[in-house]
Amino acid sequence: MDWIDETAALTADEFATFFQNKFESVHSSTPLYDVPYKTTVTLDAWTAVTADEVEKLIGSALCKTCQIDPALTWLVKDVRGLLSPFIALLFNRSLVDGCFLSEFKKAVVRLLLKKSGLDANQPQNDRPVSNLSFLSKLLEKVVQARFQSFLDSNNPTPTTQSAYRQFYSTETAVTKMYNDLYIISTSLSHSLS
Repeated sequence: MDWIDETAALTADEFATFFQNKFESVHSSTPLYDVPYKTTVTLDAWTAVTADEVEKLIGSALCKTCQIDPALTWLVKDVRGLLSPFIALLFNRSLVDGCFLSEFKKAVVRLLLKKSGLDANQPQNDRPVSNLSFLSKLLEKVVQARFQSFLDSNNPTPTTQSAYRQFYSTETAVTKMYNDLYIISTSLSHSLS
């Protein structure tokens, strides 16, 4: 059954033509050479990792151990004051060289059902989960914190980007889109009346 709105002022084709013409009008009135040049800030060096930072990271980490960890996480947490200077040295070397240890690239991959009750024999119902080593997760947190600091201080991301930004999510993206559509429809209905 097709749904037809008898009260609509425009047909779908007329609506599409309107937006196509609008797009072409804006595009043709915006010369490429008028776009201001923006220099791109680069991340040339990493801030050094300190033993205190590593100790705090270890202390705040969840007490989960992966089977590829050489030591149990609770034990690493227990002796973090002794291990932190060595781990900081390892992390700094990794950041300076620009590479992760091959051990940090290993993971134990397990398949989990997306929802309980789904057929475990159907591959589309599985979700692969990678369990990483404790130290690789710590290094990931160090890099993420430094990269986030770089993004926050240099602001290279678009203001409308929702991913990978604090206090932004798919909810904020949908809300912005809904608001934009509401404004367009309101202004369109005012211009048609």
